[in-house]
Amino acid sequence: MMMRRNLSAVLLCATILGGLTGQAHAQTGGQENAAPATEPAFNEIIVSAQRRSESLQDVPLSLSAVTSDALETRQINNLASLSAAAPSLQVDADNNFSVRGVGTLSFSNTIDTSVALAMDEVNLGRPDLGAPMLMDVERVEVLNGPQGLLFGKNASAGLINIVTARPVIGAFSGSTEIQASNRATPQADRNAPAIIAKQVLNIPVSENSALRLNALYGYQESPLTRIVGVETGDIPYVNVPRRNHDADRNMQFKAKYLYEDMSGLSVYLIGDYNRIKSGLSRFNQTYRQVEADSPVNGIVADAGSEIGPDMFLELTNGGFYQDLKTGGAQAAVSYEFDSGFQISNIFAWRYSNTDQNLDVDALPVADVDTNYSTTNYDQFTNELRLILPDTSRLTGQAGLFFLSSKLNATNLLAGNQSMPDFVLSGFPFCVGATVTPGGPPNCSVSNDFFLGRSYDATLDTTSYAAFGQLTYELADGLTVFGGGRVTRDQVDLDVEQGQVRTFVNLGVDPGTFEDSYKNTNFSWKLGGQYEPTEDIMFYGFYGRGYKGPGFNTTAITGDDGIARVVPIDPETSDAFEIGIKTSWFDHRLTLNVSAFQTKFDNFQVQSFDTALRTFVVQNAAKVKSRGVEVTLGARPVPGLSIDASATFLDATYDDFPGAECYIGQSDCGPDGTFNAGGQTLPLSPKFTSTVQAMYELPVSGPVVPFIQGNWYHRSSVNYLINGAPGADYGAADTFGFSAGVNVNDRLRASLFCNNCTNEHIPSSIITDAGEANAGRLAFTQRYGLNAVRQIGVQLQFDY
Repeated sequence: MMMRRNLSAVLLCATILGGLTGQAHAQTGGQENAAPATEPAFNEIIVSAQRRSESLQDVPLSLSAVTSDALETRQINNLASLSAAAPSLQVDADNNFSVRGVGTLSFSNTIDTSVALAMDEVNLGRPDLGAPMLMDVERVEVLNGPQGLLFGKNASAGLINIVTARPVIGAFSGSTEIQASNRATPQADRNAPAIIAKQVLNIPVSENSALRLNALYGYQESPLTRIVGVETGDIPYVNVPRRNHDADRNMQFKAKYLYEDMSGLSVYLIGDYNRIKSGLSRFNQTYRQVEADSPVNGIVADAGSEIGPDMFLELTNGGFYQDLKTGGAQAAVSYEFDSGFQISNIFAWRYSNTDQNLDVDALPVADVDTNYSTTNYDQFTNELRLILPDTSRLTGQAGLFFLSSKLNATNLLAGNQSMPDFVLSGFPFCVGATVTPGGPPNCSVSNDFFLGRSYDATLDTTSYAAFGQLTYELADGLTVFGGGRVTRDQVDLDVEQGQVRTFVNLGVDPGTFEDSYKNTNFSWKLGGQYEPTEDIMFYGFYGRGYKGPGFNTTAITGDDGIARVVPIDPETSDAFEIGIKTSWFDHRLTLNVSAFQTKFDNFQVQSFDTALRTFVVQNAAKVKSRGVEVTLGARPVPGLSIDASATFLDATYDDFPGAECYIGQSDCGPDGTFNAGGQTLPLSPKFTSTVQAMYELPVSGPVVPFIQGNWYHRSSVNYLINGAPGADYGAADTFGFSAGVNVNDRLRASLFCNNCTNEHIPSSIITDAGEANAGRLAFTQRYGLNAVRQIGVQLQFDY
């Protein structure tokens, strides 16, 4: 009953707004394809959600397609901001995505993500490959539910599909865009300036080919403020660089070459390089809540700050930085025969190199100042596909997929617990001591830190798959479809750990360890769709999704006292979805509704093991996600458009023994764990909605004024698996606005405001491990760039 009332309210609100304002995120096309002002109808959105071009209204699954126009008018420049336009999507502080409440509940880089990334038909095997800012993007599709039959490597919860603009043969054109803004900086008397500059050139090479060049530069100061200086130089003993990035810097380059001839041959080449530097906006951490007897209160007060939800002063004395390089090259060759059959092959190489550090203790003391890691990742993929003609009753595609990747990761987590040097250097700690023969009080070894862990891990992954999906038209308007995918995965992990000597080892024993895991999976999908008229389509399907195996990064000592690397079993999901997609009043109104339920087995989840004092990934949970998704769009009068989307969600653990307790939890077992069955998943709101609207004034002449507004609403969430009360965040609303002019469809200038009310929404709230080890409950928080008001100007010139 509550769901019906909420749904009615959303539809009523959208209908009312349809007479006042307008926008298009999943229903209208780009500016260059806009319908004439005298014809108030929606443009058709073409998507590639099933690896072929088709109308969004004809695709038998739930998805959001955020067009280039919507990305520009809402200043969505990276994937972390995408959730404001796609209500089924949430993003946490580590840029892990969740769809319909389910995502990757781990920051381990040795397991696959539950929500996959793909760009220009290439699967991106690790989240860092999707970190660059969005550049020359035609649209971003958020596919809800299990994916994998058609998009490379499998994903159990969803897919973000990025489609960039292809070169245009026979046309010389370009676009220059500059965005300058200031972000609010709480607890400081300054603003955080930013600038983003984008350049596109489309150059004809011959009558059959064209080259498209992209370049981007971005600079953004952090809205957080440092009031404690960062020590320079290297951390002793281990040569870890200590520096800080108070601003984000992006430099990106991409070249795309397309050749097409009349014989049916197409060659599409892409190469890119991206350099990204970030720091406080990526790894910031401040205290949100601590107990009254904690020494943290005094340390923060002495530093001139105050603990609470609006603490934006970053007090740490260690370094915060991330240096990331990504790039690669790909080649797609396809040939269409006279019969309509098409064969294509896409080969791609992608890489990322990361160097980063964060100060773990979030305090201006030498407690645990080092969490330093390097990650080098390379992947090679090849996909061969045969596509059937779409002119017969039987259509579809089949193919072979191959992935080979290597990940090398090093990590040092260490600190000296704020002990003075003269105490550390003596027996029994012997940190930086002079090695002296004989027993105590002499030191027989010299430790590097009081506590810590270190490892060097290499993960090799090989994945083979054969896949296919066919569609058959049984009768006019009635179609059935089915597909399957056989996947063979092998992951091999080699770990050397304990290279850095510490008095206390955090959950690892020195040594070299290795293991291998192999698995074969069959995932599938069966469904149908029925179109009683050209404007109404019913659909439904049932299928199984899959996420491959992985490993914990370090070897862990088990109950038998033997240390070994622990494999993580594959994760599977069984999904059911029904829906209806409709168009009304000569396409002036569209209304789509879908209902879904997905059950996950062997859900891969991470929790903190208090005995080992380290995080452990485990297959410990059964998860159920169910709900309703609604999208509505209207164009009632010329120049006026509106789009509204909403997700009603119930995502809970069916069973989760071994979940970590918080301090003082009443149902906690003697081992510090409990069964989280019945708990709502972290960052999983019951209701999320987004409304965006645009109105172009009906004036004559080359200058057309416009106004745009958007509203994003999210119901209350908890950020932790155990639902600790301090990790609650209530309902959140953010508003955006822009106004400007469009001159001859070539020059577009606007003033804009995002998060205009300056709603401070954290990207994460977690319990503090240091305070937990001391028996106290404390919470820290992290804020992203979208957590503060942004005001700026945007200019775009097309030629």
